[in-house]
Amino acid sequence: MGPTAIGGLLLILVSIVVSTVLDGNSFGPLISPSSFVLVFFATVGAGMFAFEVRDVVNLPKAILRGLRTGDVDRGERIAMYMQLAESARREGLLALDAKIDEIEDGYVRYGLRLVTDGVDETKLRDDLDAYMGAIEERHGVAPAILKKFAGYAPAFGMVGTVIGLVNMLGDLSSPEQLGKGMALALLTTLYGSMFANMVFQPLADRLEKLHGSEMSLMEFDTDAICALQGGTSPRALVAHLESLLPPAERMGYDDRLAAA
Repeated sequence: MGPTAIGGLLLILVSIVVSTVLDGNSFGPLISPSSFVLVFFATVGAGMFAFEVRDVVNLPKAILRGLRTGDVDRGERIAMYMQLAESARREGLLALDAKIDEIEDGYVRYGLRLVTDGVDETKLRDDLDAYMGAIEERHGVAPAILKKFAGYAPAFGMVGTVIGLVNMLGDLSSPEQLGKGMALALLTTLYGSMFANMVFQPLADRLEKLHGSEMSLMEFDTDAICALQGGTSPRALVAHLESLLPPAERMGYDDRLAAA
């Protein structure tokens, strides 16, 4: 998990703890296993009803991947493509075949294999676009589920509150228990709001942001792979790819060659 994500989560928790302590309250009355069970499992159940079960089952894996993934250093990416272009210039495109297995990124490996297989530029772009489209479709599922969860959770929180109020008002023989019963009934609303705004919606936003970064990187890789296929010189390739970076991150071909 990146430092921004950790800092954001800690800031949320600290704000809740501090505000509770400043008011002289304790956390004991805020703990309600029944409210947790109702809101969490009813929300997941609604998600299973709305989506395919396999999509909901795969959600934890997508969340963990999103929490562990950070932005790729495009400067390092440019250095890699520069070295590949140098090899292709000296030994031809088939020389790239020996280097493909050293590359971790599956999309780049796929594109370079198409290049070494000798496909033309039109088919190369079509195949890469199809690959990107499949990834975009798969990776869009998890944020969509989490957004739905963020909508379901407050609703089920209200359901729990209504159930609690009905049970409370059904037995008015002990007026001293009304305050306690009201507080317990309202806890499901609290849990629903917290799940929605502390967990589900932030996770959905994070996965969407990472997905956008991944798509942008793939477009960057597509430009580089097509340039390699077209026989672009290393210097021209670096100049083109660096034009896609902020000015402060541009080094130039000579500096990158010296740092390689």
